[in-house]
Parts: sequence; C-alpha cells; structure tokens
Amino acid sequence: MYKGYRRAIVLFIVIAMVFSSFTAFGSSNELDEKMDELERIQKDQKQTEERLAQAKQQEKSVTEELRVIEEELKEAENKLAGLERQLQHVRSDIVVVQNELAEAEENVTVRNELLAKRIRAIHEKGTVTYLEVLFSATSFSDFVSRYELIQQIIRSDAEILEQVREERARIEEAKRKLEEKRAELVGLSEAVENERRTVQARASSRKQLLEKIQGDKESYEKALDELEETSKKLESIIRDLQSRNTSPAPSEDGLVWPLRGRITSPFGMRVHPIYGTSRLHTGIDIAGSTGTPVVAADRGVVILSGWHGGYGYTVIIDHGGGISTLYAHHSSLLVSRGEQVQRGDTIARVGSTGLSTGPHLHFEVRVNGTPKNPVNWLP
Repeated sequence: MYKGYRRAIVLFIVIAMVFSSFTAFGSSNELDEKMDELERIQKDQKQTEERLAQAKQQEKSVTEELRVIEEELKEAENKLAGLERQLQHVRSDIVVVQNELAEAEENVTVRNELLAKRIRAIHEKGTVTYLEVLFSATSFSDFVSRYELIQQIIRSDAEILEQVREERARIEEAKRKLEEKRAELVGLSEAVENERRTVQARASSRKQLLEKIQGDKESYEKALDELEETSKKLESIIRDLQSRNTSPAPSEDGLVWPLRGRITSPFGMRVHPIYGTSRLHTGIDIAGSTGTPVVAADRGVVILSGWHGGYGYTVIIDHGGGISTLYAHHSSLLVSRGEQVQRGDTIARVGSTGLSTGPHLHFEVRVNGTPKNPVNWLP
C-alpha cells in the first residue's frame, strides 16, 4: 500500500515535471517565434527607412535642380525680353532710316531733274546759252563776274548732286547694317526661345519626378507608421512572454556600467535632437568614440541583436525577473540572439546608427517593459 502510494507520488512528480518542461518549452518556442517576427519587421523597417532616406535625398536633389532650372528659365526669359527690346529699337531705327532714305531719294530725284533740265536746255540751245550770258556783259569786269557765276553754278550743282548721292549711299549702308542687326537679333531670339522651351521641358520633367518622389515618400512614411505600430504590439507580446520566462534571476550585485564615459543626455523628458519635439528619453546617452567596446551590464540571454528602428543596431539582454537592458546605436554587433552572456562580456561597439546625431551609447533598463532610470541601477 505504502509502496503503491510512493509510486503514485513519484509518477505525479514526473508528470508534473514533464508538463512544466513542455509548458516552458512551448513558451520558449513562442517567444522565439515572436522574436523572429519582430526581427523580420525590424528588417522591413530598416529597408523602408533606407528607401525613405533615399527619397528624401532625391527630393532634396530634385528640388535643388528645379531651383537651378527655374533660375535658368528666368535668365532665358530675361534674355528674350532684352532681345525683344533691342529688336524694337532696331525696328524703330529702320523706320527712321527708311524715312531718311526716302527723303534722300527724293532730293536726288529733284537734283537729277534740275540737272536734267539744264542739260536738256544746253543740248537744245548748245553752249550759246552760256555764251549769250557771257557776251551780254556790259564790261570786262561784268564778263568776269558772269563767268565766275556760271562756273559756281555748275560746281554747286555737281557738289550738291554728289552730296545727295553720298548721303543716299550712307543711309543705304546704315539700313543694310540695321537689317543685318535685325536678322542677328531674330536669330538670337529664336535660339533663346528654343533654349527656354528646352528648360521648360526639363522643369516639367523634374516636377513630375518630384511629385512621384513625394508620393513615394508619403507611402514610405505611412508604411513606417504601420511597421512601428506592429512592432509595438509585438514588443508588448514579447514582454508578456518574457515575464513568463524562467531565465536566471539578475545578479544581486546590480548592474555594471556598459561604457565608461560622460552622460550627455539623462533619463526623462527632453526636446528630441532630431524631431525637435518634447519626448521621454527612455534611457541615458553615454559619450564614446566609434568602435569603443560596449559590455553587458549583467549576465543574461540576448533576446535581440540587430536593427531596431530609430535605435539603429541594438542589443537587448533579458536578465530574468522581468528585467532587461537595451544598448543602441552601435557600429557593429558582437553577439547573436539566444546567446548567453556574462557580466562584462563585450557585446557591441559604439556607433551612430539609427536616429543619432553622433557616436554614443544609448542605454536603457526596463522592468516588465517599462523604462526605468538606469542611473538608479548603476554603481
């Protein structure tokens, strides 16, 4: 009877142990699955952040290109306006010269007609006309005066005719140059107009590209918001599973400094250095040079080692008892998820990945997922 009772008790204990192990195993598997899912989401988040960063860079580049194109377009339009003003002046000058040329032509015609009349008169009456004028003189001095007067009239007619012809030639040359200038300006205007059309086409193309980039950027931002929301839900599930974890309890000696250095930003509310908004700073920032080793603050199990959104390359260690520590913005990671670490083991190197303004370590202490001031846990 007693032996049967003992066997029943032993069997019960064995069954209880098996059930307990199965439950723990199931919980562990579920935690692993959720951590795998979180890592996949974080990878997607990283890729989306990279695409968003590229889209923002493209937006900046295309916006700058558009600014330059707008300046080129403005310059082309100013050139066109200047050439149009020059053309207006040349057209006005051509009108003036044409009027002058018409007047010169009229003067030449009048002088030609007067000269023609004289020539016809001489031809009809011969040189007798001039001789009659000379021989009708009443004295020798009158004869000389009449002779000089006739010569002066002939010279004057010839000089005036030559002057008018020269003036006409000068005006015709001026008109020819103005026409050449007009043709040159018309050619320049056509070239500048073609340039303006080309610049306009470039501007239209760049604007279409900018609209596409801005649309992509909005899509990436929306996708990031959705991934962030999913990530938060998963983190809540992981915290719940973590609280059921049977990891060894944290050391009684407390935590050690993961990095020796000056605290550049304490725990608590602050204005975010990138977003510019007031937010809770869930840990402390410790100054450090890129590549400086970061150590585990206590023994535990690595439950995350990889990219973690704005944290950049991140390590999270579960120390048991609902306590976990987070180390962020690393340049490189030296541990993997599931790895057991001891207090003081090197787990990563200082960097400036994620939303960071320079190389440093962001260090958090969380109890059942709630951030606590790490200074209260450090010696």
